[in-house]
Amino acid sequence: MVEHLKQLLTDQLALMWAAVQVLDESRSRVAALADRLDSALTISERESCEALTSRFARLNDFLLQRVFRTLDQIELADEAALDRLQRAEARGLISSAERWRELRLLRNAIAHDYLIESADRVLRESLTAAPELIETAECIGRYVHAKGYSGESSYRPLTP
Repeated sequence: MVEHLKQLLTDQLALMWAAVQVLDESRSRVAALADRLDSALTISERESCEALTSRFARLNDFLLQRVFRTLDQIELADEAALDRLQRAEARGLISSAERWRELRLLRNAIAHDYLIESADRVLRESLTAAPELIETAECIGRYVHAKGYSGESSYRPLTP
């Protein structure tokens, strides 16, 4: 059973790195627009903004609901989301469970409450928080590699 979970984790890490890459690409595109976010953007620029918030929400979900859960299963821990965040903090994967609760609220705003009135706030918060998700993915990669839960190819730090 543990070997099955380790293979699942290896597969999830491959998906995580792909999601990190596209989030970082979106973050770079939107960061270039940062000084114009309060003005009228082109349709293409708005689509880049939408891509950033969508990719942020998907990676947030994936890390919390799949990767952290699989790590918990490998390490025989229980399943509550808050507990999962506290264990991720204890493992050094995230800096703060409380900050991740805030990131989760931002994810929920993107997924459920993405109203025109709050679109600019959600976009700015996603742009600011995207590096935290990317850093979390790098911490996960280092942790999994150090624990021997996955092969060498599962750890792919981003190059500066």
